[in-house]
Amino acid sequence: MTPRTELPRPHDDAWRWRFDCRDALAVIEVRLAVRDDLDVIDGIEIDSFTADRFARRNLRRMLAARKTLFLLARIGGEPAGYLALAFRRGSAISRIYSIAVAPDHRGVGVAQALLAAATDLTARRGCGKIQLEVRKSNTKAITVYQRAGFHLRGTREAYYEDGEAALLFEADAPHRSGER
Repeated sequence: MTPRTELPRPHDDAWRWRFDCRDALAVIEVRLAVRDDLDVIDGIEIDSFTADRFARRNLRRMLAARKTLFLLARIGGEPAGYLALAFRRGSAISRIYSIAVAPDHRGVGVAQALLAAATDLTARRGCGKIQLEVRKSNTKAITVYQRAGFHLRGTREAYYEDGEAALLFEADAPHRSGER
């Protein structure tokens, strides 16, 4: 199956998702990010990573090019996290380039909400699989990915700048009946 090439429109409500927080006291809203979200995404990136993070100019370029779609999560109107999801023309696999949760919103389900929205977006774009790499030592993230249905597919030795290996994870992005 050839993936669809049309891009979702960021302000279209069909491309918005809502999830309950783990504590059931709030709602996580996920939507496609737009260029105006650069400051928010860059801030989450800076707060989340000390190494191997995207430079602001790279985030700006990716947001403008729209080959990589960004999902932005908010709780109560506050930025809670983001996920960068890439699609390659002719490929049936999407790839998560980055996922980050704002420090004040960790542990309430933001990462799971972003992964669920990314999997749905992947399926709706006509792709059947979604992949990501994660540091071999990042056991907390690995647990989150496994709970979200990702399975280990391989290892990439010396993947990160400091020489650490990455684990390659993959999940199915099944189409559901009634999808566009």
